Amino acid sequence: MAHINEQQLIDHLDNSLQGKASAEMDRLIAGDQEAAGEWAYLRMAVAAIQDAGLQEQVKSVKREFLAQKFGGLTAVTVNTEKIKATTRTAAVPMFRKAMRIAAMLLVIGGAATIYKYTTTSPTGLYNRYYASYDLNASRSNNTLDPIEQAYNDKNWMEVVALFNRGAEKNHKSYFLAGMAELEMKRYFGAIEKFKLILAENAQSGNDYFQDEAEYYLALSWLAADQADKAIPILDKIKADKNHLYHATVEKMSSIDLHIVQYKNGK
Repeated sequence: MAHINEQQLIDHLDNSLQGKASAEMDRLIAGDQEAAGEWAYLRMAVAAIQDAGLQEQVKSVKREFLAQKFGGLTAVTVNTEKIKATTRTAAVPMFRKAMRIAAMLLVIGGAATIYKYTTTSPTGLYNRYYASYDLNASRSNNTLDPIEQAYNDKNWMEVVALFNRGAEKNHKSYFLAGMAELEMKRYFGAIEKFKLILAENAQSGNDYFQDEAEYYLALSWLAADQADKAIPILDKIKADKNHLYHATVEKMSSIDLHIVQYKNGK
């Protein structure tokens, strides 16, 4: 199933607010875990915005009820006291109901927003979106050299040891060593190696392991709790439809990225 993008969710939200919700779109959202999470948060955001005007809305409930209930009685002689009594009797339950709804929305919307803000972090995003690099499914050939074999065996310490002992280092060995560092949660070791690949490519005009190094460098910065360095790279990848990791980054929650960027003071 095709991934549901943010604009489609926003369009669906607009239609839903106008009473034109699409059952088919609801079904597609329900089948897409990432979209379902984004959809739920969009709805909470709208509720939070609406909450800002709830006090005024609640105050107007009684006025609206009176206008609808007695607006057509201007030409009719009625007992004033009777109207007042009827108004009080009918409006009070309606007013109380509105107050209960207002209180519930304020509690739920506020709590959800606070929870979302406090639990979203760069390291949390890293843990959610990180996936190990599969050498066999990417650039490797049928004959594995020792560092490739150690990588496929998930022997991360051996990968780094082979890299350090190697007299000649290339893009592949730098990248695999960087991935091994990342797997061992030695984030700054990974960052150093990925940056070296990008620096070499910028100098030589090469693009070998360029896309991989960019993506995993961004994840390494998130893991190191430095979102301000990760987000510009992710934005670059998202803007490049030909990037190897464009589709992956496009699925990342823009709301979550905005939160970690805001927390970082950028």
